[in-house]
Amino acid sequence: MGVLSQAPSGLSQAATAFVALTTRDGRLVYLSAAARPARPGLEQALTSLLYELGRRDFAELHGDRIRLDLSRKLREIGFPVEELEITVSLRCPQCAASLQLSPETVVYVCPYCGWAGDVYGRVLKILAWPPAPRSAVERLAGRLGGTLVSAELRYVPVWVAGAEGAASYRATVTYVVTRQHGKQTVSERRRMSVSGTVSAKTIEPVIARLNAEIFGAEEITEWVRSAWALSKPKELSAEEAKPLAGFILAPEIGKEGAASIVVDTIEDNLAEKAKAEARARAPGSVEDVVLNEFNPKVNVEWIHLVFVPYWYFTYRRPEGLFVGAAVGPEASSRVAEAPLSNMRRAAALAGSWALSLATGAAVESFTSVGLGELAILIFFFGLAGVYFLVRTAYKPARRVRK
Repeated sequence: MGVLSQAPSGLSQAATAFVALTTRDGRLVYLSAAARPARPGLEQALTSLLYELGRRDFAELHGDRIRLDLSRKLREIGFPVEELEITVSLRCPQCAASLQLSPETVVYVCPYCGWAGDVYGRVLKILAWPPAPRSAVERLAGRLGGTLVSAELRYVPVWVAGAEGAASYRATVTYVVTRQHGKQTVSERRRMSVSGTVSAKTIEPVIARLNAEIFGAEEITEWVRSAWALSKPKELSAEEAKPLAGFILAPEIGKEGAASIVVDTIEDNLAEKAKAEARARAPGSVEDVVLNEFNPKVNVEWIHLVFVPYWYFTYRRPEGLFVGAAVGPEASSRVAEAPLSNMRRAAALAGSWALSLATGAAVESFTSVGLGELAILIFFFGLAGVYFLVRTAYKPARRVRK
């Protein structure tokens, strides 16, 4: 229930309320509110309105909108307030420590007791690889021609799934064959119907963060695929997880969401495989493959949450400050910025100049013989090429993999 507490000097007393409730989407949360100025009956009104918030989803309990809604309702029932503060927190099911999590968080590791689970209180098994030592990152900076300035360790959450799928398909293949007609070679466009079945069995990683590209999603998923076959991550006990909790990034994609992404990815791969198989069966040069029927069935056999050690570092060279990332226990998959040499810049500028001249000449030539549409196409492709080369010439750095 609410209590009256003395406000800081210069401010009137605040009426406060504190409740524990379960939101509409099943999350146990703790809500507290403080309103000024305090008035008789305001505590009870605050408490009642906080309990009403249990009818909302967890994501709706954050931001200014919830505060404005509560302030409006207080005013409607005769309690206008000048100041209103609302705090939302979750508590660890094991040690009851307060945890400040974002609305996107779906899994967390308690930094106080090491308990690991989802926001609904269900225990989850945590798997992780050990991190590369800082000295490995220092050596990497040296190989890049610089000295390490800073290095920050993070554990990136990744859902790893084992899945298999199969799909039956029927496709129409358009292809071209050539034949001799007298002294002339004649091209003939034909179509054929192809049907068959394709299958796949794979390990599929899904980074459990909403903006995966920030962490170099391609490097991490490639590393996980290869590392899973060679050395699987170790399951962490609560005591082992506790000191790592400060470095662990909370997953923002749940198990069901990750499984759905895996299914979509494998279905796309099966579709490409079906097209490739249909293309290979055509007797001539293939122009197009259209899937008329495609019936995939994908089964996710297992899925585990793993944490991948990820060093984000900056290093200094005479040309300036650059950034990089090292992944895995041995920093074996790496991507970094490196200086763009003057020779590379000059080559890119020379290439853009030559391409612009060639494009202009080609456009003029094709226009003069009545091929205006082709000339326009060449112009736009040439313009895109010139833009790419000029942009490359003026980039502050280039991306390298070590």
